[in-house]
Amino acid sequence: MKSVKIGFIGGGNMGGAMMEALWRAQPDEANSGRNSAEGERKFDGGSETQRAENLAQTDKNASRRECEKEAKFEILACARSKNEALRQRFSVKIAASEADLARESDAVVLATKPASYEAILRLIAPELAGKILLLLAPNFDIKRARQIVGEGVYIARAMPNIAAYIGTSATALCFDAGFSEAKKETVREIIAKIGKIYEIDEAGFAAFTGIAGSLPAYACAFIEAAADAGVRGGLPRRLCYDAVAAAVEGTARLIQSGKHPAALKDEVCSPAGTTIEGLAALENGGFRGALMQAVAACIAKARG
Repeated sequence: MKSVKIGFIGGGNMGGAMMEALWRAQPDEANSGRNSAEGERKFDGGSETQRAENLAQTDKNASRRECEKEAKFEILACARSKNEALRQRFSVKIAASEADLARESDAVVLATKPASYEAILRLIAPELAGKILLLLAPNFDIKRARQIVGEGVYIARAMPNIAAYIGTSATALCFDAGFSEAKKETVREIIAKIGKIYEIDEAGFAAFTGIAGSLPAYACAFIEAAADAGVRGGLPRRLCYDAVAAAVEGTARLIQSGKHPAALKDEVCSPAGTTIEGLAALENGGFRGALMQAVAACIAKARG
């Protein structure tokens, strides 16, 4: 895929995360001044980004980056109040309006709040013929978008999570009927820059939102609670956050390597040991049931 113009309407958490990942994936020659710009970034957690990215450098990601070097993206944005911040952060081209952005782009990523989707789609519909439209909202489906923009538009839907910032999102992806393989590959190239792709039926998007799209918030609540317990036990807070996050990451990698969660749990639990005591306390507190209820509530909301 060569020199694709990707236009972002909206520059909030998810739009900003995707632009961040795409910007970082560009060949060095396409990002003159990139190192100084990185030093000036001010998004939340920016000081930890390089460390987290280094942790994510597996062999699989390395081979993916080799492919990424062949692709070039031109990023455009129209995000109203965030335009100047995006221009300074990524040196992106800012479109004067949503319609202008759609007219100039090869692929349009709709990254605004879901409540504004319908109005924006009606505004840009005349400019979308023959182009890719990528939807990110958890409860705005392809059929509804098709009714607004009409035929002749290639509509795809994705459900990333906030880890897109460092290229480690778990992202669901589906395509409307009529996509050519070449157009699908364009979308896959874009989504591959922000992490791992799971191509699923659109009917599964609500469930995917519950187990992956919203999961960083649940994981953060877990990490914060565990760190609080460590502070209560006498450890420095920064050490607690780092150690808990490292333990979570290591466990996740073991599971991704093929370990079954139940088998791994059993290996950690010695007879009459410390870990089984902790698990008993979690069971008494209804930990697993509460987590399942949280995911179920998220799925219900995503289904509208």
